[in-house]
Amino acid sequence: MFQIHQINVGGLDSNFSYLVRNGNAAAVVDPCGEVSKIRNVWKNAKQMCSSLSPVYILLTHSHRDHVSGIAELRDFFDAPVCASCLTDFPCDRKVEDGERLPFGDGFLECILTQGHTRDSVCYRTSDDSALFTGDTLFIGCCGFCKAEPMFESMTRLKALPDSLTVYSGHDYGDQPSDSLGRQKIVNPYLSAGTLPVFRERLRHLE
Repeated sequence: MFQIHQINVGGLDSNFSYLVRNGNAAAVVDPCGEVSKIRNVWKNAKQMCSSLSPVYILLTHSHRDHVSGIAELRDFFDAPVCASCLTDFPCDRKVEDGERLPFGDGFLECILTQGHTRDSVCYRTSDDSALFTGDTLFIGCCGFCKAEPMFESMTRLKALPDSLTVYSGHDYGDQPSDSLGRQKIVNPYLSAGTLPVFRERLRHLE
């Protein structure tokens, strides 16, 4: 069973980091901001499960505000840094589109979602409970982007199960997380049916 700890680490712009657990496996998504907050969540998790082990540090993309905490994190959470196969950012493992990273009794699926950056990637839990979207998909919005690759990425995300909870890289929405099913209805960037409509809606992106 996957357990998600959403951590508002502040950072440059209301950033979220995440501690993800499944069995004895643990991963951190986008270490940044006040890393001491991640440390406290990790410490509490270890008290609950002493056999919990660091397995991955997952990057949704390489913008500084999402990677600034890697060195500090590794002082207490020493795991390989994973990033998109398209990244130029130094990492330990480059993940391919559709690659399934073994994690506890399940996996984390890597979904390349270019648009905000060339190396943007989302991570889906194998039980279809969580989707970590970085700056690709926000609650009610999307990241600044190139229109055509981002529309293709939105189309990919729209095909995923409604049951997934969207956990984005920033606290920009009217709530910190939401179901993908609801976002398909209320998010104008996710619901755009054609590239011209998407381009038009991007004109209003703030």
